This record gives sequence, structure tokens and C-alpha cells, in this order.
Amino acid sequence: MITQQLREFVERIPKAELHCHVEGSIQPRTALELASEHGLKMPFNDEMGARRFFEFTSLNQFIEVFNLVSDTLRTPSDFKRVTVDLGADARSQNILYREVFFTFYAHDSRKIPWEVVIEGLAEGRKECWDRFGVELQFIADIARHMEARDGLLTVERAYSSRQKAGIIAIGLDSAERGNPASRHKMGFDRARDLGFHLVAHAGEDVGPESVWDAIKSLKVERIDHGVRSVDDPTLVKYLVDLQTPLTVCPISNVALKIYPNMKLHPVKRLLDAGVFVTINSDDPAMFKANLVENFLRVADTFDLTAAEIQRLARNAFEASFLDGAAKRRFLDKFDAEASELRRALHLS
Repeated sequence: MITQQLREFVERIPKAELHCHVEGSIQPRTALELASEHGLKMPFNDEMGARRFFEFTSLNQFIEVFNLVSDTLRTPSDFKRVTVDLGADARSQNILYREVFFTFYAHDSRKIPWEVVIEGLAEGRKECWDRFGVELQFIADIARHMEARDGLLTVERAYSSRQKAGIIAIGLDSAERGNPASRHKMGFDRARDLGFHLVAHAGEDVGPESVWDAIKSLKVERIDHGVRSVDDPTLVKYLVDLQTPLTVCPISNVALKIYPNMKLHPVKRLLDAGVFVTINSDDPAMFKANLVENFLRVADTFDLTAAEIQRLARNAFEASFLDGAAKRRFLDKFDAEASELRRALHLS
């Protein structure tokens, strides 16, 4: 069982998070209030009902729920509100920096204009910094099942709003099965030419072949999830040799039945093999677990030491897309505060 000192260390250590979806962060109370404002009927009436509703059987079923909750976002003020909530939540967990996905397809399919989404995200991002001192940057996601030309259009739109909304990367998400990453090579090639960083969800509901596809076809810099890489020793060696970061979301993987329980999750095996692992929450409201809770569950299950927790937390700053000077400042702050915290808590 995790000690009180380790628990406090996890709670107080400075953090960065690289895999969190704005749409998946909408708290049930917020979703209900927004639904009421827009005359929508939700399949739950309170937070307890939402907890029952947010019980998932598969990634595909989760995506259906994700789209349903996304439907409550209609106006710039809606997008601003949930973005500001992300900043307040980050502050409460001592998350200094967050890279946040937004999936325009979930809104475009409802005829919500790109400009509406961007205005809300941009205003919310500014307020997060002004009120909480939390820096947010965004990753514009392409849904895997989209046509290649629509993925390319997402890239062009993201470039037009890059400065306004702090969009630093292009990502790939949604169901892997039957939707190869290679479909979006054209869009990712264009994104690379425009100077975007590149990431992709892979190795979650499909095995190592999905990770290889994202690496070889799209030449991504990070793999989101990537846990099924553990099934291919050659891929594990490749990830170790290149130190390609994985943004692992342990509680999400268990909630979506990728693994039946945390004891069987491969995060510790990947870490012990030398894979560059980071810990993330994915969709904290839907999985009822924030970043701190993901750290605590992993630390408790695998009996992590303070040094291992510190390494995992530091990895997120290292793997971030912060520019060189900003990354150095965050790392210096992290190293100083983490070391002092370990001394204060008498953790070796």
C-alpha cells in the first residue's frame, strides 16, 4: 500500500500532462448545465447517474459517449468554459503545463464552425494563464475514419489558427481497427512541412502493428497510448533505442477493457525495459480519474519508489513540445522542487 509520504509527493510534485482531451474533461455537472442551456436531453440527471453512464465496454462505445457529451458544446463561451475548467483543474493538481487535444470532427459533424471552437479555446487558454498561471497548448486531432482530404483540411485550418489558439501539433485519434494511420499520410506530411509536431493514438485497441503504422507512415514524434507495443520485442527495442515517448493512460486502458485490471497493465514492464513512459489521464471526467489518481494507482499497484515517480513526472516535461528555453525553465523548476519535496518528506 502506498505510504502517506508518497501520496503527498505525488500530489505536490510539479507536473506536466501531454494526453488529455478537452471534450473528455467536461464534468457531468457542466454537461448537464450546458445541455439545459441548449435544450438537450442527457441520458443522466446527476453526477451519480453520470458515473453509472460512464461505464464502458469498448473503445467504440466510449467514442459514442464522447460524441454525445461533445454535443453540449455549441458556442464560444461553452468552449471557453471547459477550457478554463481544465486550467483550474490543472492548478489543483500542480500541473504547470498541459498539451490538450481537441477533435474538431466531433463538432464539424454537428455544423459547429471552426471559428467558434477556436475562439473559445483561445479565450479559455488566455484565462488559464492569467488566473491560474497554467500554460495550455493544443493538439488538433484528425479522426482516423475521416477521408484523407478532410484530414488535410484540418491541418490547414489548424495552421490558420496556430498563433491565436496555441496549436502546436497535429494528432490522430478515434477507433484504430479498420482505420490505418497511413490513410492520413498526406495530411501529416503537410503538417510536418508547416512546422507542426506530430503525434498519434496507436497501440490501444489494436496491437503493435498499429504503432508501427503510425511510426512508419506518419513519422510521429510521440505515440499516444502505445501500450500494446509490449507485445512486440522488436518494437520495444525500437522505442527504447529512439526514446520515442509514450503518453500512457493507465486508468483509461483498464476502463476501456484493454486490460482487465491494473495489475496486468504493462506500464511497469515498459518502464523497466527502458521505454520513455509518461503518465496521463486521457479523459478524466469520463474515466473518473485525474492525473494524480493515475499516478497514485500506478504507484500503489507496482510499488513504485519516489525516484520512479519523479522520473515519470519529469519525463512529461522532457517529452513536451515546449521550445528549448521554456522546457529548460520548467525542468529546472521541476528538479529543484522535486528534490526539496523529497527531502522534506524524508523520501530516499
